[in-house]
Amino acid sequence: MTETSAEQSLKVLKVLGIIPARGGSKSIPRKNVVPLAGKPLIVWTIEAAQRARLLDRLVVSTDDDEISRVAREARAETIARPPEIATDTSQTEPALLHALDYLASTEGYVPDAIALLQCTSPLRGSDIIDAAITKLAETGCDVVMTVAPLQHWDKRGQTRDGDIWAPEYDYAGRKFSQEVAEIYSENGALYVTRTAALREHNNRLGGEVRVIVMDPVRSIDIDSSDDLALAEEIMLALNPTAHT
Repeated sequence: MTETSAEQSLKVLKVLGIIPARGGSKSIPRKNVVPLAGKPLIVWTIEAAQRARLLDRLVVSTDDDEISRVAREARAETIARPPEIATDTSQTEPALLHALDYLASTEGYVPDAIALLQCTSPLRGSDIIDAAITKLAETGCDVVMTVAPLQHWDKRGQTRDGDIWAPEYDYAGRKFSQEVAEIYSENGALYVTRTAALREHNNRLGGEVRVIVMDPVRSIDIDSSDDLALAEEIMLALNPTAHT
């Protein structure tokens, strides 16, 4: 059977997984290594990436000795991130570019694309990673990112004086859910970006962007202790032996 051009592209597409993991965290101290269902938070993402069939390589970019140790114990490569791009106000893109530059200069390793895998999305599995890389190869687009559907009842508004509701929608003309177009939210779980597009736009997003829709339950993003507790409940419901 003759291979399609998409299948041929997938075979030669070299994708580097990058997990950015700073030591500092305001919302949850030491968030990236905080225990979640029996493992440090970062390990859930490391293991999902290791199970992905289509990642060529995986590195953890960190400024922190403990995170580096935990990552290496989970059999992940680490790259020391300079402190000037690991502050509370640092963007993620400089860490991605630093990892690319480091590997190019020290090893001559230049991937076709990078997969940005954030530690705070522990329920994003290897199936999502492989699906996104497949879509990148099949469509020839510049970026594939994950999104989650927003509920139709999600009605935005603001408050004044503490609790006075100021809606941002026409509540007098409220529509039935079947009349409302499906809308999605960027969930931050995964971005697969061609290296050329990342360098051109200096951003994980740029050019033609396509999406993989994730289940809202698996889209949980760890930003608070409540998120952490909810993620653990979900994990234990999906896998009762997760603690063992």
